[in-house]
Amino acid sequence: MLRRVKGLVTITLAIGFFFYCTSTAMAFGHYTPGSLGLNAASLPPPGFHYTMYNLMYTADTMLDDNGNDLDLDLDLTVFANVHQFTYMTDYKILGADFGFDVLIPLVYTSMEMKRQGVDEDSFSLGDICVEPFVFAWHTPRWDVALAFGFYAPTGESDEPSSPGAGYWSFMETLGATYYFDEARTWTASLLTRWLQNTEDRDTEITAGANVVAEYGLAKAFPFNSGELFLTAGVAGYTYKQLDEDSGDGASDQKYFGNAVGPEIRLMGFKPFPFQLSLRYLFEYAGENTTEGQNVCLTLIGSF
Repeated sequence: MLRRVKGLVTITLAIGFFFYCTSTAMAFGHYTPGSLGLNAASLPPPGFHYTMYNLMYTADTMLDDNGNDLDLDLDLTVFANVHQFTYMTDYKILGADFGFDVLIPLVYTSMEMKRQGVDEDSFSLGDICVEPFVFAWHTPRWDVALAFGFYAPTGESDEPSSPGAGYWSFMETLGATYYFDEARTWTASLLTRWLQNTEDRDTEITAGANVVAEYGLAKAFPFNSGELFLTAGVAGYTYKQLDEDSGDGASDQKYFGNAVGPEIRLMGFKPFPFQLSLRYLFEYAGENTTEGQNVCLTLIGSF
């Protein structure tokens, strides 16, 4: 149970593509489903890109192996302020743009479970994510993304409300965005991530591998003579633990969950390319995880 409580408030960041948002708190390790939404597999063009994510996640339910409420009297609130630095180079590898990025999270967590006597809050640096290998292919109708990265245990991890996971994770990412029309106003995207973990330095338990699939269906509307674009659509995700945890005292239960919700995004080009997006996702049909909702505001500038 200690690992589950710790994992419940583990805050981690996405692989850091240009168009998106990160971070929530759920009952597992590093990558947070729902960090990205519409056009999730569309990476930015060559250049330097700065992104600031602001995400609020709240949950009052913890689900068991059958998807039933464990009735823990849970009150969980997480706010993550994440700074992402991305550089896409002019170099081509197998026809793809090559780049790299780093994400630095600052996380506030407040967690109360009255029945277990847990009442904690904390604010500190979370686990930093580095992607030294990011590849982006662009065609008139397709964008394809491939990336390799890792999470370093830079955050504190010794308390239930600590923002760090206490172990390293290695992540592979593959996805695509399809444009239904020549004007590229209708899009569908799917992005998958595969994570493997090392042993937790605090519990000596190794979390099982997991996969995350994020998706979005969107429509873009140009206005102001094409200088601005308003995009609206539906985003969501499904995540699943593939292997059981291992080590003394490890749980044999595996988590599973889903979420869906609306997203709206404003994109412009003056005085520099920028984006402002707002996403709301509500979770449903989970097992061995929290069930809640999150609101994410993302600000992006390209230079």
